[in-house]
Amino acid sequence: MDENKKIEVVKGDGSNLNISPAYDHLNAGTPTPSSKKPKNIVVPKSIKEKEEEDEEENEKEVKKDKDSNK
Repeated sequence: MDENKKIEVVKGDGSNLNISPAYDHLNAGTPTPSSKKPKNIVVPKSIKEKEEEDEEENEKEVKKDKDSNK
């Protein structure tokens, strides 16, 4: 690590540089999107959430009934 290395600054977009294609090997390891995977996933509500919703609806109905009887 103690060796001094020369760094050469090159102008341009890099299209004319002779660079090792190691990135091709790295890209092979990245996952590719698959059209077989589901795009829209529906997660069902838990039983507890359903029970809470039902209780809220029942409370609203009871309140409506009380208001309509007045």
